[in-house]
Amino acid sequence: MRLVLLGPPGVGKGTQADLIAHEFDILHYSTGDIFREILKGSSELSGKLAKYIDKGELVPDDIVSETIRRTLSNDGTKSKGWVLDGFPRNLVQAKMLDDLLCNVNQKLDFAIYLRAHRDILVDRLASRRVCSKCGIIYSLQINPPKENSICDECGGELIQRKDDERDTILKRILIFENEFAPIRHYYKDEKILIEVNGIGNVNDVFNHILENLKSGQERRN
Repeated sequence: MRLVLLGPPGVGKGTQADLIAHEFDILHYSTGDIFREILKGSSELSGKLAKYIDKGELVPDDIVSETIRRTLSNDGTKSKGWVLDGFPRNLVQAKMLDDLLCNVNQKLDFAIYLRAHRDILVDRLASRRVCSKCGIIYSLQINPPKENSICDECGGELIQRKDDERDTILKRILIFENEFAPIRHYYKDEKILIEVNGIGNVNDVFNHILENLKSGQERRN
């Protein structure tokens, strides 16, 4: 099974992608994780990425697309299903993904869209803190650390990422909303779009995704 998980920043794409990957024994790729790994280095690419990510701006299509092409073209990925979150972010990237899959005689099975209200997302992301040492993510609203600003697991300092500051969050959400409308219509026309309310209990959201995937597969059979 090959899936993309779409939705605004903070809707929980990574959490749901992990659950989906475990349920179907497929790989989970996140453009956010891929980019953050690159940013740990000091390459020319990391410098280019930092310019956009620190400002909450979208990374240019050519940089993102090349990263995804390399990721999905390795033999291990081609032989196993996957769920991709954080990509595609616009219509150009969606068509690029279809072309890439076509070149290896594959196709996208479903595009899952997690909906959420803008105000909820801003509050959720502004309360997010990340351990500077081990990378564990906390929410000051939902799962705060036992000791203020200290990671429960490793004792590392909890920090707020630059792209989780309120002004940057709102900018990211507005960019998503502007870019997403054409993708939604594109996948809807392809009859592979699944829409689920992304706000609520994590397991409830996941169960709704599974129900919709099952219904979608049954319609094809």
